[in-house]
Amino acid sequence: MGLEFEKIAALEDVARELNDSRLRWAVTNGLGEYPDSIGRDLDVLVEGPLGLAVSHVIKVLESAGWVVLPNRQGWIWWIVAFRESSDGSLISLQVDLFKHLQWAFTWVVDKVGNKEDLIRRGPFYEDPVAAVGKRFMLHALSTGITKFREKPAYLDFSERELAVLPSILTRLSGRHWPEIVKAVSSKDLTLLESELGSFRRRCLLNAIWTKRPIARLASAIQKQWVVNLFPRQGAPVIELTSGNDCESRKLLETITEEFRNLVYQEVQVVEDSAKKKARHWCRLSCLQVVLIFVNTPIPAGLKAEITLGRDEDDQIYWKSQGLDSRCNTESTRNLKIFLLNFFKKKSSVLKEQYRFGAVAIRH
Repeated sequence: MGLEFEKIAALEDVARELNDSRLRWAVTNGLGEYPDSIGRDLDVLVEGPLGLAVSHVIKVLESAGWVVLPNRQGWIWWIVAFRESSDGSLISLQVDLFKHLQWAFTWVVDKVGNKEDLIRRGPFYEDPVAAVGKRFMLHALSTGITKFREKPAYLDFSERELAVLPSILTRLSGRHWPEIVKAVSSKDLTLLESELGSFRRRCLLNAIWTKRPIARLASAIQKQWVVNLFPRQGAPVIELTSGNDCESRKLLETITEEFRNLVYQEVQVVEDSAKKKARHWCRLSCLQVVLIFVNTPIPAGLKAEITLGRDEDDQIYWKSQGLDSRCNTESTRNLKIFLLNFFKKKSSVLKEQYRFGAVAIRH
């Protein structure tokens, strides 16, 4: 079985578990070309106890031999999981769970659609309204047309998605936007850009006078706190102090490639951490970007979880708390074993931190 199909099989098991749990849930993004392939991560909207959904995901993955890292960042849970595949390589997946998606005070997505409006794909339920909110609305409100220039496929709407777009625009802003619908259907970025400024202002005004203003304000503050003001370390932080020789560079290339094959959002090699403020690097780590600091200080607020250096015999090693390995740069096998053990230790810490194991969190 190929790596992609091992990942798909695991996510199908997750979907079946959520179906059996009787929770209301739907995929908002990430199914991709399923069943032939699937996206980097699966975004899942949940109605009901979010912690219960998280515990179901963890249970089904761990029972199949995955090492699971539950990471809560404010309003969203990122469940990242790793396993050694049948061919000896590392395989990874990610499931993001949330109860709403928000821009400023506007809740772009806040509930699962009626069952008859959902699209069944294998064991998965896909919500076209939530999919438009996740893939189009959030980017249109936060960055204008920038994301659509980078990823034109975000404007590839299905017939069902295009049909629900007018009602979503009206719900969020309080009025009709035929020009935005026209711009999306024709992929006219110039027309879309000319309309989004007014649309953004209307959404802000409409959100202020809509229901649950206190909850929306609290959620907006929480998002700013978690992502922009005081972001916490999330993805692994790696420090390389072994020098700039050929052997060290080869090891850097090896570990960078290994992480790029995993599910993380991105891998950045940093050779001068002083070029950006510490908060910038903390925010990237929070948003699932793996940071590799090469012969440069680790910024305040971050801690190296894996260190690559030289011992007193001038041998290269990599180590993490409680783990130590001598390096053979001709083979990546030792590195894969080390990383899997690293993820196991991190999983234990995170599950203890969030009290997973014996009881399910129900909030």
